[in-house]
Amino acid sequence: MLLRVRTLKRNKRPVAYARYAGVQELTDTWGNYTGEYAVSYTEPVKTLMNISGGRGQADIALFGLTDTFSRTATTEDLETKFDNETVFWIETNPDSDPFDYRVVAVARTINQVVLALAEVEHTESYIISA
Repeated sequence: MLLRVRTLKRNKRPVAYARYAGVQELTDTWGNYTGEYAVSYTEPVKTLMNISGGRGQADIALFGLTDTFSRTATTEDLETKFDNETVFWIETNPDSDPFDYRVVAVARTINQVVLALAEVEHTESYIISA
């Protein structure tokens, strides 16, 4: 019964995610390499997912007692390969704002994927690439 409640269409909200694409070396205005690098992500993909308001007892049982995540995202989309490098826009706009959550753990079952999400403070450069 818990599965059906977590993936009801009416409980889903719009979010966007991007997958890790690698690291790119940065250049200055003249095209010279600066020796600095930025993490690169794919173009954001918009989708609907169930996003928790916070952590609950079911989440603790699923991922263990840890303080590394503040929310969970649940989807029945088993085809998308979410991993610990995936980033999310949940409370921000992917067209104009930086991502605000990253995946810290993935729990896959036969019917659903549950992602543990941690809030991000941006201290590094990153690039969204096509």
